[in-house]
Amino acid sequence: ENEFSHWQRTPTNQSAMEMLFAYSPTDAKQALCLGAAVVVAYKASVWAYRRLLTLACMSPLPYGARMAAPLIVSYSLEGDRYFDADGCSPDVAARRKAGADKLAARFDALMGPEAKRLNETLVAGLSDLRFTDTNRVPTQFQKETRARYKVAALTSTSSGAELVDVDGGRAIDVSGSYGVNVCGYDAYKRFVDDGWNRVKALGPNVLGPVHPVIADVLPALKKISNKEEVSFHMSGTEAVMCAVRLCRFNTKRKLIVQFAGAYHGWWDGVQPGPGSERANADVLYLKDMQPAALRCIAARADEIACVCVSPLQGLNPGSPPPSDLVLLDAKVRKTADKGTAYRTWLQKLKKVCTQNDVPLLFDEVYTGFRMAPGGAQEYYGVDADVVVYGKTLGGGLANGVVCGPARLMQRFDPTRPLRVAYVIGTFSAAPLTLACMAEFLKWVQDPKTAAAYAAATSNTDAWVHDVNQALSKDGFPLRVDNLTTVWTVLFTEPGRYHWMFQYYLRAEGLALSWVGTGRCLFSLDFTPHQYAETKEAILAAADKMRKDGWWAGGATASAIGKKIAKEMLYQMVAQRVGLA
Repeated sequence: ENEFSHWQRTPTNQSAMEMLFAYSPTDAKQALCLGAAVVVAYKASVWAYRRLLTLACMSPLPYGARMAAPLIVSYSLEGDRYFDADGCSPDVAARRKAGADKLAARFDALMGPEAKRLNETLVAGLSDLRFTDTNRVPTQFQKETRARYKVAALTSTSSGAELVDVDGGRAIDVSGSYGVNVCGYDAYKRFVDDGWNRVKALGPNVLGPVHPVIADVLPALKKISNKEEVSFHMSGTEAVMCAVRLCRFNTKRKLIVQFAGAYHGWWDGVQPGPGSERANADVLYLKDMQPAALRCIAARADEIACVCVSPLQGLNPGSPPPSDLVLLDAKVRKTADKGTAYRTWLQKLKKVCTQNDVPLLFDEVYTGFRMAPGGAQEYYGVDADVVVYGKTLGGGLANGVVCGPARLMQRFDPTRPLRVAYVIGTFSAAPLTLACMAEFLKWVQDPKTAAAYAAATSNTDAWVHDVNQALSKDGFPLRVDNLTTVWTVLFTEPGRYHWMFQYYLRAEGLALSWVGTGRCLFSLDFTPHQYAETKEAILAAADKMRKDGWWAGGATASAIGKKIAKEMLYQMVAQRVGLA
C-alpha cells in the first residue's frame, strides 16, 4: 500500500493517473463505438468486395433460366408451320414436307413388327422414355416430330460396336451408352461372366460382409486415383452427392463452386439452373476459364467446401452438355481449341485451390477411364484432391466411387460425437459389382491397354480430319470435332432445323443417345471398317438433308433469333388472354 502511494506521487506517474481518471465513461463508450464501427465497416467492405467479385465472374445462365421458366409457355409448330418456321419460301417448305414424308416412311420400314408392338408398351408406361424423347428436339417441334418419326429403342443383342434390334435390324453404336462403353460391349460381357464366376458361391446380394475380391479393387483404385481412401456407391450421381457432402462436413464450409455448363448428375444440389426447381443458395456458378473466377475462389476460400470440375468441359468450356434440344442456330454449339488452354486452366485452378486450402473435386464419372487409363487426372496432368468415378468402372454394372484423402473422407467428427455425415448405401460394394469392377481394373492396368487408348485417340483424330475434308469438299454446312474418343457435330451456318440431322443419321444406321449429335463416342473396339461406315453415314445423311431443303432458305442467325423471340412473346400474351 505504501509503495503504491509512493508510485502515485512521482511526477510522471501522477500525470498518467490524472489522465486515466480524467477519461470519462462517455469517452470510453465513444471509443468502443468507434472501434465497433471500424470493425463493422471492415467486415462490410470485405463482404461487398467478395460479392462484387462474385458477380463479375458468375454465369447468368441458371439465374436467367430460373426467372424465365414461369414466363415462357409451350407451343407447337404443326402442319405448314412445321416446315416454314425460318421464313422460307413455299417451294422450300414443300421440299421439306416431301422429305419428311420420305424419312417417316424409312423409319416405318426400319421398325419391324416386334419393335412396333413393344414400342407401344414403352410409350404407354415408361416415363423415362417420355422425358428423353422430349429432349431430342426443340420444344416447338416436338409434337409433330413424335407423331412423324417412330424411333425404337428396343435392342436385343450386341456384337462388337453394332447393336441388333428385336427384329434383326443392325446399327453402329456411337452413343457409347452415355459414356459407359469404353472398351467395347464384348469386353463387358467377359467382365460380367468372369466376375460372376468369382462370387457366385457367395451370391450377388450377400451384403454387409465384404467379398475378398475387394483386395483386387481397393489397391488398384488407390493407385490409379492417387488417393488414400475409397467409398463405393451405386451411381455417379450418388457418388457426387457423397463427395460434396463429405467436403462440406470436413471443411465445415457451405458453398461449392461449379463452372458454367458442367453437368454433375441429376441431384438438384448441383443443378442451379435448368432441370431443378430448387434455388441453390449454396452454389457459386462461375464462368469457366476466367481469371476473375480464380480471384473469386481465393477471396471466398473460407466459405468454399470444394470446387467441382467436369473435365469433359475441355471440349465445350462454359457451355451446357451439347444436346440437339437447344439447336436453334449456328451459334449454339462451339468447341474449344484442343491445345493446352484447358490443361493450363486446370493447372492454374489447382494452384489457387492448393494455396487457399480449397479441395478440388474432379467429377470423372464420364471422363474416368474414357480419356486415358488414369482418367482426366492423367490426361491433363492435374492431381485433384477428390475424384469421383462411375459408368465404365463397374465393368458393365451400375456403380459410383469416391476417392479422396483421409482428412476429407471422414464421416464423423472425432471431437464432436453428434456430428456425423451419414453416407451409406445398401448395395454399396455388393459382391457382383466389386467382381466386375475387379475385372475391368485388371484390363485397364494391362500395359497393352495404354496402347489401345493411344491408338483409339489417334484413329479418332484422323477420322475427324478425314470427315471434315469430305464435308468441306461437298460444301455441307457442318463439321465434326473431338476430345480423345468423344466427338460432336458442329454446324457452320445458321439454321433452325439442324436438329433434324440426328434423324437422318439414325435412318442411315447410326445408333445415337437421346442428346442426338451433341455427344457421340467411339469405343476402343471400333474397326477401320466401322470408322469408314460412320463417315459414309454422315455424308449420306447430310446429302439427303440438303436435298430435302432443311438447310435452304438463307435465314441469318439474327433473323432466326428474332422470329423465335416474336413467337414466344406472342404465345406468352395470347395464351394468357385466350387467343391461342
